[in-house]
Amino acid sequence: MANEQEPAIAEEDYQQLTQVHVPLEEAARAFSVKDADGRIPIVVIPERLLRIRSELALVAVGLVIAAWLSSTFIDLYWLFPLSVVIAILLLVLAFFSAFRVRIPEGVHALLAQGGKYTRTIGSGMHFVLPWVVVTHLVTRREIPFTVPVVDAPTQDNVRANLNTLITFAITDAYRFVYNISADDFDMVFQASCQDGFRAMVRQIMSDQINDLVRKDLTEFRENLSQDVEPYGVTIMKVNIIYAQPPEEFMQSQEAQKLAVLQQAEQAEKQALALRRQLDEAALARQKVISQVEQELEALQIGIQQAEARRRVEELEAATEEMRLAKLEKRLRDFPLAVRWEWQGEQLNVARSLAANPRAVVQMGNTDALVRALLMRDFISDGAVDLEDDGAMFDGSGADSLASSANG
Repeated sequence: MANEQEPAIAEEDYQQLTQVHVPLEEAARAFSVKDADGRIPIVVIPERLLRIRSELALVAVGLVIAAWLSSTFIDLYWLFPLSVVIAILLLVLAFFSAFRVRIPEGVHALLAQGGKYTRTIGSGMHFVLPWVVVTHLVTRREIPFTVPVVDAPTQDNVRANLNTLITFAITDAYRFVYNISADDFDMVFQASCQDGFRAMVRQIMSDQINDLVRKDLTEFRENLSQDVEPYGVTIMKVNIIYAQPPEEFMQSQEAQKLAVLQQAEQAEKQALALRRQLDEAALARQKVISQVEQELEALQIGIQQAEARRRVEELEAATEEMRLAKLEKRLRDFPLAVRWEWQGEQLNVARSLAANPRAVVQMGNTDALVRALLMRDFISDGAVDLEDDGAMFDGSGADSLASSANG
């Protein structure tokens, strides 16, 4: 990733502030124009301290002399008094101008009498005694001041380059003028700012250099204000416009970042491939599990069906056993009735055979066969009991039944 190119920073001994000597009438323009070296005038020293309009006095004297010569050689006697009156008016105007002082807007003016400071006045029109002079004009505007810092070492000994902008204002013109000059303040302020910024950079690591642009500089501004407070200066703003390590270090850092990004991309690709393999294995495993679950479910259903059939068969067997038990009890309790029922069955068979000589004798179901066998056994077993009761059963009855069936 290419870094944005910034203008080169050169930490050189150059001045940004100066003071100029111009007439008081030109002070307003002098504060708004830089000098030939690009320096900002913050103090103006008036060139002419005497405020009497000497040109008006010279005009008045010249006018009186011209009027006297005219009245002497040309006989214009009326011209001399008129010239004297005009000259007096010009002298009064010239003297009155010495009491009037006009201070440009946005400027403090320092007054002195006999070389001693008396007071400070602000902008506007002021009436000042002629023997009180304006010694200095000091701007009240906020002054921008750039401080380049080159090769400031960090904690890990990486050289950082900074370009800063500090805005200050002269709040006490007297202390600024009489404690230090504009040229000296330029050098002192430059050195103090660079020391402060170098101390700040020395407390951070190389990876924090770019964060200096967004750093809160309130504490730095307060400390710097304490340093320049004896000169009547107040720090308004402190901004770090540009902060970066050297170009070689940035290139090496970019190479390292690129290598890290490539490694991260490769690791991400490997992780993605591994995840795909795991997903495929999980899908196959899930498919096998689903198939096994289906087979298990089918097996469980088969087991449940077999269990149901077994229970049905057990119920049927139990029912059949109960029915046979009831039949056995009936045969034991009512043997005669059973015998008569058996004879009825034989009679029905005989009739059927007589009606259809070609009919095939079909056995009934298992229940009928079992019932017939039981009836036969119980009939044979109960024959003895029937003889004791006098109810003998002989073959004649059967023969008669058979003959009736044949008939």
